[in-house]
Amino acid sequence: MLFGAITMSPNSTHWQDFTSNDVDQVQSSVSSMIKPHRLSLKKASQPLQTRMRFAQFGQISLVRLGYGADVRIQPDELAGFYLIQLPQYGQALVRCGGEEVESSPKVATVLNPNAEIDMVWRANNEQLMLKIDRFLIEQLVRGMDMDVPESGLVFPVKLEGHLSVNWQLMMRYLVDCARHAESILQSPLLISQLEQLAATTFLGVHSPLAPEKPRVQGRVLPKHIRLVENYLYEHADQVIRVEELAALAQISIRSLHAGFKEYCGISPMQYLRQIRLDRARTDLLQTEDATTSVADVALRWGFMHQGRFSAEYKQRFGETPSQSLQRARA
Repeated sequence: MLFGAITMSPNSTHWQDFTSNDVDQVQSSVSSMIKPHRLSLKKASQPLQTRMRFAQFGQISLVRLGYGADVRIQPDELAGFYLIQLPQYGQALVRCGGEEVESSPKVATVLNPNAEIDMVWRANNEQLMLKIDRFLIEQLVRGMDMDVPESGLVFPVKLEGHLSVNWQLMMRYLVDCARHAESILQSPLLISQLEQLAATTFLGVHSPLAPEKPRVQGRVLPKHIRLVENYLYEHADQVIRVEELAALAQISIRSLHAGFKEYCGISPMQYLRQIRLDRARTDLLQTEDATTSVADVALRWGFMHQGRFSAEYKQRFGETPSQSLQRARA
């Protein structure tokens, strides 16, 4: 049975159901839950048959949305959040920024806040969507000593979340929490834990793009930058803190960051992370010990989170750590 639109504020607290065939009602209700957008039927003969569920936990929201008809969706810029779309059934064509992805149950998509978005959801496509506040993501990234550009972090649009057990378990847990939202929302501590779980798991399986500003060839590095750079290469296998680097260079931490950004394009700790990735790759490609695992090498170079290590490694070298190890043994 189909009902008319249900008026729900963005602060709704229950796993609420909504169904409708009316385009205007659907556009209004979905806009209030996610983001103002333009919704249009691709084929007037198809019944819209919209189905939606929604639950919000602090800085994250969970939405399950499906259309019975082919529809075109053109949202305004997301601005304040990232939207991860995980098709449960059917297909969708997603354009976000300069990327175009054919989405399916094995290919999820990530919509970035400041990108132009244009999507076509095909008939009987149903998606589970995770909405994560931009501030929450950026706060965690800064906590990992990574820079956040003024324009914001940009993630690859294509996400193969089905390949990660941690991601699958996290999403199932969130769905279960949505079914019991009323009791969970009585505990600010539980809400905070859900926020952290969603954001850290997302970052663990899907690293942001980090375009680097290449060092200008032939440009002479200032003495204090060169001193720190050499120290990082010589002590990459040791515990290094940014305060120690600043003391070594005899400048403030802020000046050290500014110098590395100007001459190297990244922060000192990001520079160290790249050195350690290079060392890990060398170990994987040169190991002669048949018992050596990717986890062994990752831990040797200070990478505790295996998923994040694999994602950063693939982004830098174009293959996974396991592929490098297999290639070396072959």
